[in-house]
Amino acid sequence: MSKLRDALTVLCIGAFLITGAAAACVENKDPKESVQSLRAKSPTLRDKVRLRIGVRETLPFLSYRDPSTGIRSGFEVELARGIASDLGFTEEKIDWVPVTDVQSRMHVLQANQADIVVASLTMAPDRPVDFAGPYLVMPQAILVHKQRTKRVESIADLKAPDFKTCVGISSTSAKALEAKGIKPELVNDGLMCIDGMTSNKYDAYSSDLQVLASVLARDPDKFEILKLLVSDAEERIGVAVPQGDTALRDLVAYFLNRWLIGPQPSPWMRAYDRTIGPHLEAKYRSQPRVDKPPVLVDYDSKAQPR
Repeated sequence: MSKLRDALTVLCIGAFLITGAAAACVENKDPKESVQSLRAKSPTLRDKVRLRIGVRETLPFLSYRDPSTGIRSGFEVELARGIASDLGFTEEKIDWVPVTDVQSRMHVLQANQADIVVASLTMAPDRPVDFAGPYLVMPQAILVHKQRTKRVESIADLKAPDFKTCVGISSTSAKALEAKGIKPELVNDGLMCIDGMTSNKYDAYSSDLQVLASVLARDPDKFEILKLLVSDAEERIGVAVPQGDTALRDLVAYFLNRWLIGPQPSPWMRAYDRTIGPHLEAKYRSQPRVDKPPVLVDYDSKAQPR
């Protein structure tokens, strides 16, 4: 076993030096845990026969619920289904929990109303939840009305007193704009920004690129995404789990990483290509490296269905 581990370590280092494929490298230790043992240790999953997943319902191609049919679709919905399946929960055993603004996405976990949340939450260290991921790395961007495009040639143009930029009150976009001396109009939910853009109440809406791509896909003749740098840092979007449930965090990170290093096209790639992918630039078509994925004994197995 020791010789095998040493050989794998050499191969892993070689892969990193040649291709930078650090995601495929794992810590050189005998694994102590398994999918089953982590699931048994998770206070969130223990004895659960159904999985409650927080998702949004208003963003086509990203996370959407058709009001006439009730059918859910979009990249984050498909990721949530894949994670649930790997955890051992079939589609029939998923309870979808609608979420809206940033605060509600965290509240459903804190109030024990959801078990995981897949809803474009940035992996910020000051948030009262834990994260597995990232599953997306995206810049913040600016969506404007096409007739106002000529007024905005730089971020500084957003400072004009008659130019109204809308952002969610708890979003990272709000902090980024304020750091550049821009005073956006803060609202409780990004949906209010979308409605305000549609009704011409606001001139611009700032959020993560995947969110704005969803809005643009719904009304491409009216809006445009500007190629402006809102923040020097990109947003790392992750799956949120209850704070302190390291077993569940590790399980989700493990399955995300198996998608990354496993046979392609992976569940991530298939979901991306048939949902939000065609509405984003080609450079975003790759699953990001997962933070601290665990090494498990049964690394090729899935949890037994419940």
